[in-house]
Amino acid sequence: MTTNSIFQNSNSNENGKERTAISKGRLAVFRFSLSPFVLFLGIWCLEFGILFSAHAIERRPGSIKTTDGLELKGEIWFNNGEVKIYEGEDAADGKFVRVMQNEIAAITFAVKKSSMEKPWRFKNAGSDEKEFLDGQYPLVELKSETRLKNGQLLKGHLQTVPVMIRTQGRENPMDWDTKKWPLKYQYKGEVGQTEKDIAYVTAISFDDAGVVSAASKGAINGVMKGLGNIEQVSAYGIKRGRSFDGKPGKDKQSFHIGNLPEDTYDIVILTDTGIYAGLSDDAALDKGRPLEADDLAAINEKIKAFNDFFDDQRALLIKGNRDAAKVLVYQARTKPIYDQQDLKGRELNRLDIWNWHLRQTEWAIDQSSRANLLRYTENKTKKREITLVPKLGAVSVGIEPKTVEVNAADATGQVLKP
Repeated sequence: MTTNSIFQNSNSNENGKERTAISKGRLAVFRFSLSPFVLFLGIWCLEFGILFSAHAIERRPGSIKTTDGLELKGEIWFNNGEVKIYEGEDAADGKFVRVMQNEIAAITFAVKKSSMEKPWRFKNAGSDEKEFLDGQYPLVELKSETRLKNGQLLKGHLQTVPVMIRTQGRENPMDWDTKKWPLKYQYKGEVGQTEKDIAYVTAISFDDAGVVSAASKGAINGVMKGLGNIEQVSAYGIKRGRSFDGKPGKDKQSFHIGNLPEDTYDIVILTDTGIYAGLSDDAALDKGRPLEADDLAAINEKIKAFNDFFDDQRALLIKGNRDAAKVLVYQARTKPIYDQQDLKGRELNRLDIWNWHLRQTEWAIDQSSRANLLRYTENKTKKREITLVPKLGAVSVGIEPKTVEVNAADATGQVLKP
């Protein structure tokens, strides 16, 4: 097979120590030797390539459609092998949901709002006064629906992420062509264009989706004895950083958490006598820099600078690793609020999991991965303790319901005081 290369007409001797090239009609001879540094660099690149390929994102067969009539079939993948969906965008408590690529059955996009806008610039440097220019350009906002393999439907918009598709060549099946589109919430055209001139992806579907019926969605059913009456229950999906609310049974000794996508879950239960949590060592990233003894204190120093509705915020426990840390955060509103009389002398409390990662030397919170586990009122002078229960942690859920049974003998883990 003929290849185009700057050395296409080059010759080299058997040891590779002489290379000749025709340059401007004259014969030039380059001599070089393999230094120890070059050998080291070559070995390093080889090892890096092996490691990189070992963590390569798996491509999935499927198809992509666009507004300009393009429909391609091939192997599809997303950057980092995941997407983030802002669910509940019209509500104050909207949040990003992380979904892994291998969980997606299909994604469709539709226009949420479209308008023609006038271009503008600031009239003067340092001024906020706008000066509008001639012409108009189209501005399109999209909404999306993401259907998971388990039948769950997530509505909202996607955080900007590239999607790639690799297709076989028409003339030579051994040749491959890769195309890339940015999946965005908003698309801006050029002056003089209309909405029809903006090209974007309208649908992504996977051939191996294997969507199951809604009745087969994952669920956790639990029984809890000897630890009080259940008031609230939730499950935290470790890989996607999202919490799911459950319902106590009529007997207050059982619970059900339904509509769960495939994931590994930590369960947290509020009873009238205490809080029981399964905060496991599992993290969103399986491998990362190990935690150190002073990490929790360092995160608490960061939290002190937060200005929030809850004026008392404290990190109680940290799990996972430095690249994907799960932090159990207790929050309380100690100051009066506008409907203080409704609390009847009690205090508004909240228990969350916040995800953090360590940069070089500084901890940073993942803004898209704050999950609320419990929100409740508490006696100001006698607060319920949090007991770790290993059986409530790292519960793996697929499409079949999972059963968890807990009693007083299982509540033997660390006790945390809010």
